[in-house]
Amino acid sequence: MRERRSNGGKTVRYAVLFRVGSKQQSKTFDAAPGRHPDKHAQAFKALVEQFGGTKALALLEADAASSITLDELAEQFLAWKAGDVTPRTLTDYRRDYERWIKPRLGTRPCASIDEIDVQRFVDDIARELEPKSVADRHMLLHSMFKFGVAKTRRLVDYNPCTETSLPKRKKRTAKGATLAEYLALQEAARRVEPDAADLMLFIAATGWRWSEAAALAVRDVADDEVMRASVTRVFRRDGSYALVIAEGEAKSQAGLRSNKVPPTAAAVVRRRIVGKGPDDLVFTNSVGRQWYQQNFLSRTWRRIEAETGLDRHLTPHALRHLHVALLDRAGATPAQMQRRVGHSDIGTTLNVYGGMIEDIPDAVLDSLDALLDPAAAGAVVSGAVVVQQPAASLPPSAPRLDQLDGHAELEG
Repeated sequence: MRERRSNGGKTVRYAVLFRVGSKQQSKTFDAAPGRHPDKHAQAFKALVEQFGGTKALALLEADAASSITLDELAEQFLAWKAGDVTPRTLTDYRRDYERWIKPRLGTRPCASIDEIDVQRFVDDIARELEPKSVADRHMLLHSMFKFGVAKTRRLVDYNPCTETSLPKRKKRTAKGATLAEYLALQEAARRVEPDAADLMLFIAATGWRWSEAAALAVRDVADDEVMRASVTRVFRRDGSYALVIAEGEAKSQAGLRSNKVPPTAAAVVRRRIVGKGPDDLVFTNSVGRQWYQQNFLSRTWRRIEAETGLDRHLTPHALRHLHVALLDRAGATPAQMQRRVGHSDIGTTLNVYGGMIEDIPDAVLDSLDALLDPAAAGAVVSGAVVVQQPAASLPPSAPRLDQLDGHAELEG
C-alpha cells in the first residue's frame, strides 16, 4: 500500500498494489467527506491478502452496491430482539456475535457474504466448539439474515445460511438418574445438607426445573385435599448475569403451570412453610437464605455426589428426567407427561426425555404375541388363500390391529 499526495500535499490518496495472474494492478482510495482513505485501503489490502485480487475487487463492488455491513445488520437485529427476549438472552446473543461472528465476517458487506463464506465460518469455529455450540452460532447468523431479508425490511437480498452443512451431534445416553442413583443421592444429602435433600425430593416428585423449585414461594402452594404448587416465577440471570427472581416468567408459556404434589413431597413442603410469610421462599439453605445455583452446583451438589461414590457425574436436572421415567412407569400418557413438566410441544418431551421412557407395556407385548401366534391366527398352508379371522375368534386379551396401533401410541 502506497501513500500518494497531490495539490501541494493537501490531497492524500492511498493505492493498493496487487496481482491478478501475472499482471500487476492497483486500486486507489481517495479522500472524501466522511471517508478515511487509509482505513478503506487497509481493509481492501486485507481482502486481497485473504481472498486474492479478483475476489477482493468483487467484494469491493458489492460494498458499493450495498452499504450495510454485517455489523450494522447485527445492531438492527439485536435492537429488534430486545423486545422479544430476556436481557440475559440478549447479552448472550451479543456475546456470541462479538466473540465468534464479528471477527470473521463483521466488517463485510452483507451482499458479499455467500454460502461458501458461511460454510468456511462454520468449519472454522467447529475446530473450537462442540457441534451444538456451532449450531447455536450458525442459528444466530441465520436469524440475522432472515431478519434482513424480510419483505418488511429488505435490508439484504438473500440469506446465505440455508444450505450450510453443520457438524453432526454425538448421540448421548439418557441424562436421567436411575431410581437407585436418586435414592443414593437423597440418602447422602440427608447426611451432608438436609435442606438440599428437601429441594431434591421436590424436584424428583414434581419434575420441576431447579430454577422453578428454588423460586417457589409460600403463596404459590395451595394445600387443600391434594396439595398443588404453581410455577409463577423462576430464578433467572439478568443482562449483567446477576441471579434474580423473574415474576410471571418461565422457560415458556407452558412452564407457567400448576402441579399436584405427591404426599411425601407435600409433607416436606408443609414442614418448611411453618411460620413463613406468603412471599417467603419454601426452599432455602441451612442459614435460611435463597439458594444460588452456581454455589449449589459447585459446592453442595459436589459434596453430595462425593458422599455417594457414584460412578458417573449427574446434575440436579437428572432428577427431572427421573420424574418422567417414573411417570411412564406409573402409566402416565405422553400428553400428561408433557403438561406436568411444562413443555410447549409434546415432541420436546419425547425427543429430550424419550431415553427415559420404557418400551411398550407388557400387556401390549402379550397382545402382539397373540396376534403373531399361528395357533391364534390359524395355520397357513403354502398356496392357500388366507382369510382374515374375525376379531371375535381372537383371544379376549388380543386387540385388533387397528386397536393395537392406537393403544401402542397412547402408552408409548
